[in-house]
Amino acid sequence: MTIQPPRLMIRLTPGRLRARCGVSTFNELRGGPETLLWWLETQLGLPCVENHRASCVSEYAAALDTIPDAVISTSMANDRWATASELLSRRDELLISGWDQTEAEGLPDVVREMARAVKGRRLVFPSVSERISRVAEALADGQRLPDHVCILTDGADRWPKRWHAVFSHLNLETFTNSPPAAADGTALCAAQSVVRGGKVSKVESDSSLRYVQSLSQTAAVEFVAATLAHKRDQLERTVILCEDDQLAMQLDACLLRYGLPTMGASASSPAHPVLQVLPLSLTLCWQPVDPQSLLDFLTLPVGPIPRRAATALASALTVEPGLGSSEWQACFEELCSAENDPEGNLRERLNEWLFCTRVNQNSRISTKLVRDRCASVARWATGLAIAMEADEAPQVPLIRALRVAAGQASLLGELAESQGSELGEPQLARLIEEALSIGVEAVGAIEAAGGPIRVRSLAEIVDPCYRVIWLGLGTGDAAACRWSTDQLEALRSRGIDVDDGTNSLTSLRTAEARGLCLVENSLLAISLPSDIEQRWHPVWLAVRTILAFRTLEQTPVLENLINQDLVSSLEPFTFATESTEVEPPQPVRPLWSVDPALLRDRDTVSATELEDRLACPLKWVLRHRANLRPGSIAQLPDDYRLKGNFCHRILEYALNDGGVLPSVDEAVARVEQLFDDRLELDAAPLAQSDRYRERQSLRRELANATRVLISTLASGGYRIKGIEVEIQGEALASLWQDQSIV
Repeated sequence: MTIQPPRLMIRLTPGRLRARCGVSTFNELRGGPETLLWWLETQLGLPCVENHRASCVSEYAAALDTIPDAVISTSMANDRWATASELLSRRDELLISGWDQTEAEGLPDVVREMARAVKGRRLVFPSVSERISRVAEALADGQRLPDHVCILTDGADRWPKRWHAVFSHLNLETFTNSPPAAADGTALCAAQSVVRGGKVSKVESDSSLRYVQSLSQTAAVEFVAATLAHKRDQLERTVILCEDDQLAMQLDACLLRYGLPTMGASASSPAHPVLQVLPLSLTLCWQPVDPQSLLDFLTLPVGPIPRRAATALASALTVEPGLGSSEWQACFEELCSAENDPEGNLRERLNEWLFCTRVNQNSRISTKLVRDRCASVARWATGLAIAMEADEAPQVPLIRALRVAAGQASLLGELAESQGSELGEPQLARLIEEALSIGVEAVGAIEAAGGPIRVRSLAEIVDPCYRVIWLGLGTGDAAACRWSTDQLEALRSRGIDVDDGTNSLTSLRTAEARGLCLVENSLLAISLPSDIEQRWHPVWLAVRTILAFRTLEQTPVLENLINQDLVSSLEPFTFATESTEVEPPQPVRPLWSVDPALLRDRDTVSATELEDRLACPLKWVLRHRANLRPGSIAQLPDDYRLKGNFCHRILEYALNDGGVLPSVDEAVARVEQLFDDRLELDAAPLAQSDRYRERQSLRRELANATRVLISTLASGGYRIKGIEVEIQGEALASLWQDQSIV
């Protein structure tokens, strides 16, 4: 048996291309530059440990700090992390284009300062250019690669200069474009010809090329799922082109409901609840504590605070939004009492997470405090993951998220410690953003064999396919060049041929055109409402140029076709429809008869209940008789209720002792002092730094109200005996006699 040599199909566009589900490839690799570099390092015994980009940025920032009075000094002072990250990207781009890091005359000032930053310094984390150079040096020293075939789909002249020394040691073969796969004379064949630069006259839409617009994403994915269900024999020959991960997961949910094999669409997001423990716990390090952040921390579905305690503390926070308020303290003492917490474990846990060392807002925070906080999150996440792995039915996605959270916490702690002894709030926010940049992958459904293939770009289509459904015709903007025209000219005059975006964009568009040319039978393009907020995909713009005017101006609307039972006009993308009568709603009833046996006698009524009964009997029935209450989602009181409750509580603290009525000045001084002392405890939202004018205005209003109150009481000869004294009495007893009809 003869084993064929490895076959490498490499393009300039990044991204590894894998075989579709159920199909395996032997001795074949397809992808971008990173795929080729990985293969070369593996064959030559030069493995490189993958490092988080944040570590590279941190190391490079330390090097840039050594340059005094530079053109980048102001940027470094204003936003050190963002500046270092941008300059690191520029350095990598220069190195792979042939820069040797020398400080030569004629180079842009920023490039010369970047050379000064690394002069005499060896960076621990290698760049891609340095890895390529190591491969080239190993090949030049006599190391040999195994027999192989490497096919570059883009010409070697389009690749960065650093790669050219490697290409001379590879067995390169010329890439040949295959002709359009669609049948001659069809609209799809014309579209495939025009994206390859051919001149084509206007064509009418036919069964090979359908174009339809939808008024909603929900209708679009339901239509696609119904179409796939209508002809199940074409499922595995269908490619779904969808850039939006969330939309693809929505389509997977529809396929699952139809009982069809799913695509395995996934979306990576840092918004996973487990990943929010780290940033929210760090917000508790600032004084005064933001009550909204504290409430979010307590109401996380998975967190370090036991659920029973977190729910109780969150409820206390909704009454008096502040850490340490009277409601909070009462709840805390009850939870940690000798009866409820005999061993003191809960008290210790709450003290660790909620009563840490704090610094004032708008001041610098100790990196040691950040590191300790990150260590606590890492220990909690790791411990919980280990405990869950021992379960009989472990929740694998949650365990994976906990592992990611532990890794992010450890990374952030190391990054913070490498920045010096203190951090500003903006700097810490940058580090948190960088550490949490990689989220947790959420998979709505598995990738099932025999199902449709999902791709995010036409460039991912590398094998012939029967048909493509293009869901969403908009796309994002291409990355802009980091260099000005003058800088590019100065660099090229020194032999540093930096790509201004032409080579990378040409490679991408060429790969997308090749992908479209591999469609054999039909293409369905579905325009979504979200496409209006984006720009048309360039490949689709090219296809639109050959479509007849009537096709573009009278684009069928999916919902109208379904309503008029004209889906057959989209052949071969059709499905069965049926009509059903909508059941009418319940008729309006002026009176609802209720069995008196279902109602219990009542001998007391509050003022609020009486007001509800007179103003809105329906509300009274639902709330006071049926005992229906709003949802239990904890939320802070709105501003009006917060201010009213807080001012009322301050007056209660100041004047509830009774006795001789204080003088106006004495009462005002007492109220103002209590206002300042209790603000962070009972009304923490108003204590935040961005609400200074608002709380000062409230303080003046409360002082004026106190003057009016004391003056009025003094003029009438009154004194205060108590505030919020409960009063009971009998009134309107006849209202409760007949309760048979409500």
